[in-house]
Amino acid sequence: MTDRAPRDHLGSLDFRLTHRQRRLRTLTAVILLTIGAMVVFGLSHPFFRSSGDTQIRRLAREAVLLRHAGGTPDAAGDRARRVVAVRLTLIALYWSVCFCLTALLVVLAWLDAREVRRRLLLSRSAMARLIRDRPDEDRETQEGDADG
Repeated sequence: MTDRAPRDHLGSLDFRLTHRQRRLRTLTAVILLTIGAMVVFGLSHPFFRSSGDTQIRRLAREAVLLRHAGGTPDAAGDRARRVVAVRLTLIALYWSVCFCLTALLVVLAWLDAREVRRRLLLSRSAMARLIRDRPDEDRETQEGDADG
């Protein structure tokens, strides 16, 4: 058993994260935390959970039915209808932002995978270059070890 010194001519293969990978993964973590907080907030906050004041819902329903029948609702009914419409619009926008952030996670995952593939290709080419450029004495030693 021989104790060989480390070979300086082989160089080192660098498997540390690049600045781009670190930035992508940090951004992914921030977006994941944001989505988690938004989901918890959206599922637990009364604005999103309750269907609103019963009187406002009744007035809005009457205003919509009156409008469909061709009539003109009173001011309170029309205001209630607009309140319900704005509330539903805000809820839809909130969940749309949450879904857009989720879609952004897919894009970030693709960018990270592309960066990993790029680094893998660079490492493979560096390893092939190291094998190709190693001194002949190492090749003879390995061939001798394989024969004996």
